Amino acid sequence: MKSLIVIFSLLLLLNFNLASFSQIAIAVSKNENGSSVKYSLQVGETLDDAYAKAQADLESQELKNVFVLKSTENTGHDLKSGFYVLIISSRKILGGKFFISYGLGVSPNSRQEAIQRAIVHLKESDWGYENNFGFAFEKEGRIEDLYITEEAEK
Repeated sequence: MKSLIVIFSLLLLLNFNLASFSQIAIAVSKNENGSSVKYSLQVGETLDDAYAKAQADLESQELKNVFVLKSTENTGHDLKSGFYVLIISSRKILGGKFFISYGLGVSPNSRQEAIQRAIVHLKESDWGYENNFGFAFEKEGRIEDLYITEEAEK
């Protein structure tokens, strides 16, 4: 009986810690061509909190033209656990300049589903993106690994 109480307590603590950070968001700073020059990937208690943290992170670096890359599709940004994939695409535009854009996808099921969702998100924020442009992996892992633990804050 005592061990059941200990296990229940641990599960409750684990659930509390996972619930404290449950959303993921990306913001980018863009240059005059609309190309992303820097990004910030953040987690928060709510999606709005994650958006605010990502935006504030870039603004604290005195970067201009900061945009939060919200998603209207099911790209998983509201999930509190699972696989996340941040992809980057680069291509030349008129005038020979490079245009860089990002896509963020999250899946509770698989890395492959997270990749597909990241492509959907990339297309939302970069209307000129076509599949034949390709992409590279900027960052990936599990959302849980992005959480700041109480020990790390101290």
